[in-house]
Amino acid sequence: MAEVVQYHLEQMVGELEDLERCKLFTKPELKSIVKKRTKFEYGLRRRRVASADFLRYIEYEINVDALRRKRKHRKARKSQPAKRTLSDYSIGRRIVSIFERALTRHPNDVALWLQYIAFVKSSDHSEDGEASSRALSKIYAAAITKHPYEARLWIMAAEHELDASSNGGAARLLLQRALRVNPKDRALWIEYFRLELLLVEKIKARRRVLGIDNTEEEEEDTGLIALPALDEEKEFDQRVEDQAMAKYAAVQAAELSAEQRAALATPGNAYLQGAVAIIVFEQAVRAVPDDWQFRQQFVSVLKRFPDTHNIRQRVLDSIAADFAGCAEARSFLCVAHLSLVSSSSPELVDALREAVANYGQALGALDTPEMWAEYVGFLVKWRDVSLGEESLSAYFAALLKRAAKQVAEGARLSEAVALELAEGELLAEATRRFPASEALWCKRLRAAIDAREDVGRLCEAHALPAARHGRGVWDLWLSWAEREMSADDVRAKYVAAFAMTSQLTPEHAELKAHVQVRFVDWAWSLGVDTFRAACHTVQRHAFPTPGFFRRCLELEPEAKQRTTLHEFACRVSEEDKGPWLAYLRFLVGERRLEAAAAVFWRASKALPSDADREAFDAMYQELLRQNERTVASGLIAAADVARGYEHNFAQDVTESPHHIAISVYESSGSIGCVSQKVSS
Repeated sequence: MAEVVQYHLEQMVGELEDLERCKLFTKPELKSIVKKRTKFEYGLRRRRVASADFLRYIEYEINVDALRRKRKHRKARKSQPAKRTLSDYSIGRRIVSIFERALTRHPNDVALWLQYIAFVKSSDHSEDGEASSRALSKIYAAAITKHPYEARLWIMAAEHELDASSNGGAARLLLQRALRVNPKDRALWIEYFRLELLLVEKIKARRRVLGIDNTEEEEEDTGLIALPALDEEKEFDQRVEDQAMAKYAAVQAAELSAEQRAALATPGNAYLQGAVAIIVFEQAVRAVPDDWQFRQQFVSVLKRFPDTHNIRQRVLDSIAADFAGCAEARSFLCVAHLSLVSSSSPELVDALREAVANYGQALGALDTPEMWAEYVGFLVKWRDVSLGEESLSAYFAALLKRAAKQVAEGARLSEAVALELAEGELLAEATRRFPASEALWCKRLRAAIDAREDVGRLCEAHALPAARHGRGVWDLWLSWAEREMSADDVRAKYVAAFAMTSQLTPEHAELKAHVQVRFVDWAWSLGVDTFRAACHTVQRHAFPTPGFFRRCLELEPEAKQRTTLHEFACRVSEEDKGPWLAYLRFLVGERRLEAAAAVFWRASKALPSDADREAFDAMYQELLRQNERTVASGLIAAADVARGYEHNFAQDVTESPHHIAISVYESSGSIGCVSQKVSS
């Protein structure tokens, strides 16, 4: 092991000499770097090395390199820019080496591969960009070989081929191979579709530059006076155009063959019209046939490319044909055209009217509560958006009023529609139809509170039996009781609430704790005596929860009462380390170490497993060490204060005719000074 570490350290000699020669680091700093690297290298030679150990080493090297860059940049500002030396590349290469060693140990760690790729992309450890591009290609190949089912790696490799190498064919081939391995991966299909559209756009741009685009552009009427062009202008424009075309043709000559140029010049080229992209979409639909939101993502991609109306229409037609019974899909089709209209465009009003008409047709074909919920959601959204426009806001408000009437007439009521539209009798009908809906009951209770109705009877007879798991319903009922009733009546309501929540299943323990804590908070607002009486009431009439004890301990001001609460909390949750540890923290903070030792012994007997006892023992020992450090720092600070008093008193003795007696005493673990001025 030592030989391997020594070998890695010897590889740093040239770099360290260069850093010293360039005066970027001093000798003590270089010794510290060598010491740290030696420690990391020995750590990596252990039998079991986690990926985090490699990452800590890498993080240290990145910080060293960042410091080197900063110092070199500062030095270059004061003098002429220095040439690149060995140390400019060596640290980056070492980081690459550490990544490779880490991936040899942990080849299945996808996050480690991604960090390696991100580092190589962002760094300039290579002397030229081409070498860095080749290194990235090798890394992608190795990563994909280890993780062929990881779509992110395939997509990143295709992006690298397209952006860094300008090789659209290689990018297409990578995504095709990825889809053979992962035929149902949605992200791969979306990226393949986007790639084909992007390649078409590049070819169209090249056609426009080469002048082989056969489409005739109509002349725009700019409203200016059409003056005939002068001969000198024509000659100048022609000369500039010839120079530009000659320069571009020289660059593109190696990329375009004669067959390719002929294909580009062919009128009605199917590829340029998106035929391949349509084929990709159809294959994606065959692979994932039952997900309309997957097809919606294709529409989102098409928004970024011009001249794709035919492809977009093909995608929308497929959604309409295959998801005619899906309310969400129909709703998307009704508003799909709005994404093509700007919010500040004057065409927006017409587009919104078209969307309303589309919803009318959809409701005629699919008259279900779900479809009405989609329609109402659309109206509410645009009503809120158009609050600044009075006419448009009034238009949507009228449509909402009409929709509420139509929903009330037929069996079209859903929970979502009721939350938006229901009022009065319709709201009561909604709570009868959806009795377990917490949101509907909260809306009805707020309306009853505003109308000064008997909220207590409504809650106790209907809301709480139907939606007893809803915290909002409990809060509304108890808040109303706290405002409208006397303290004794409120206490009786809380006792009744304890009885009802005690019947809840264990998964709703948080609701029990919430009601108990709410009772304690209300009692605390009335005074300490009322608070302590409330604590006793909970212990008598309910099963206290750990949350209840935590809140009581936060509020209780007296140490004796807190000790009693800690005792109760530990008895209620004997097998939980939390209450025992909180009790010990309290006793240690009070300097009651003997009592803490006794409680620790009880806790060790109560905890169920050896692992829990070992963890609890470690926590207790750490608590004692923290207490010792706190006491020691307090003693040191107090001694410093005492020495300051002695110095001041000594000066007073020399300057004053009075006699000063100083006594230093110890009280409650701290040192204090008492001074007494005695007349001479």
